[in-house]
Amino acid sequence: MRKMMSVLLAAGMGLMSANAYAQDSDARSVNFLIFVKTQPNTEFDPIMFGNFSQFIKAMDTSRLLLLSHSAKSIHGDVINLQQDVLKYGEGDKVSDVGINCQLAFAADKSVPTDVQYSLSGDCQIIDRFNGEAMTLKAHIPSTDLSDAAKGTDVWMELYEDGKSGIAFYANVSKK
Repeated sequence: MRKMMSVLLAAGMGLMSANAYAQDSDARSVNFLIFVKTQPNTEFDPIMFGNFSQFIKAMDTSRLLLLSHSAKSIHGDVINLQQDVLKYGEGDKVSDVGINCQLAFAADKSVPTDVQYSLSGDCQIIDRFNGEAMTLKAHIPSTDLSDAAKGTDVWMELYEDGKSGIAFYANVSKK
């Protein structure tokens, strides 16, 4: 009985490691950036090209609020991004400045030779935009993302808010 249990346990561990290997080879990095306009007449483009540094340089009329590189993401992963700062404001009042996002990553493998990736979720940003304290609650609908492993770094705009000047961009890469 012990030998049989040992064999079953070894076989199960082998299956788990084979499954982990398959998932690891399917893994992608999800790259997510949040920008805020520094010049009111700035127009965000819905599609941008270039690697991280080229893309950030092209966004020179805006300020980068958050950059996230979530490595080894697989279908069904939930990416939770949090950045929070408590500050002393006027009259020694404490104010909260922060970003809180929950993003769902999906990979559609219905065509094995052409896997399609998407991202959706919700974000809340508390900060001062255009001189006004504001809380932005953003819903990101499921948006198809380009896979940089196919040869071109393409950044898709996921969300834009005209009042605050906030825009979210993302792409998927193999690294």
